[in-house]
Amino acid sequence: MAVSEADSRTVLLPSGTLTLKIDRSALPLDDLLDYAVRRNPRRGFLFVSKVLGKHIPVTPHTAKQVWTLLAAALPPLTQPHFIGLAETATALGEGVFQTWLEQTGRQATFQHTTRYLTRRPLLLRFDEPHSHAPAHLLYDPGEQARVARELVLVDDEISTGTTLQNLAVAWLELHPQVKRVVLVSLTDWCGRRGELAAALGVPVDFVSVLRGSFSFTTAPDWQPPQLPAVVGNGEDKTELLPTLSPRYGDVAGTSLPHLTFSHTDRVLVLGMGEFQYPAYALAAALAPSVARCHWSATTRSPILPGLAMGRTLTFSDSVDDGIPNYLYNVSPADYDHILLTYEGRCEPDPELLRELGPHARAVKLA
Repeated sequence: MAVSEADSRTVLLPSGTLTLKIDRSALPLDDLLDYAVRRNPRRGFLFVSKVLGKHIPVTPHTAKQVWTLLAAALPPLTQPHFIGLAETATALGEGVFQTWLEQTGRQATFQHTTRYLTRRPLLLRFDEPHSHAPAHLLYDPGEQARVARELVLVDDEISTGTTLQNLAVAWLELHPQVKRVVLVSLTDWCGRRGELAAALGVPVDFVSVLRGSFSFTTAPDWQPPQLPAVVGNGEDKTELLPTLSPRYGDVAGTSLPHLTFSHTDRVLVLGMGEFQYPAYALAAALAPSVARCHWSATTRSPILPGLAMGRTLTFSDSVDDGIPNYLYNVSPADYDHILLTYEGRCEPDPELLRELGPHARAVKLA
């Protein structure tokens, strides 16, 4: 990766002051990040990625460039298992995994964590302490993954590193043959790398687009917003979710529908929640034949309007959890076609389709 000079930045938010120190970055800071305020009293700020394809629509090419950077920076791996963190890094994790396969020609396995309970064999649970929805589930990905020699954990951001440490410790307790852990992120703010490596007891590599540190000082007059409902009902989702999924270690590929558009069309492809990488695959397939193609996804993450959040649509979740979901920074008039992709029986809320307008439609991907 190219290394930029060290940089400092002060970001003034309604909730307080965010001070950044950038040690190195493969991309200019302003091309990588924007900022917003969480609707979460535990943390009054949010780093909003401009390359993730979650809160800000991006081109498939932009996402692929970042995945290529990260995959190329991985240390030599012999028999790795990759895990992406739900919900924000499911596509990032699978994108880095698929790109590493392309670059090396080697074999590996992948799965992502999930918030959804099903009847499949559960391997372990772990927590994400500062998250609005802390509990993660990891299903048994099968024998090939469980004999892996290296564990590659992918998240969009590492702040304290506690979440990935919790996952790594739980995995290593079950799989003592693992000889190396690699922590991959877009932005790495972790100030306890040595402590984390000591806690795991194996060599640990940190791979990121940006590495630095930050501090946040809460404004004295800031009144933290009330956190809306963000945790699902914990009911069994087996009948709603597909039987084959990266949640369970299945990465056979996406069957894409045959869609025809004009070369002058502007197209937006949306994923839903954890189901994001297949939307990328569709967007990447469509991009060469249309004038413009962007990709993004809905989320359960509540963020205050303003700053990086230029537009917010709120609607009901599609997995019968009874909680609000959100779509950020999508202006329907900017597109001629909006494809809202979904998995299994998780059809999108009709209200979201109405909000997106007559040129929006739901597309089931398998």
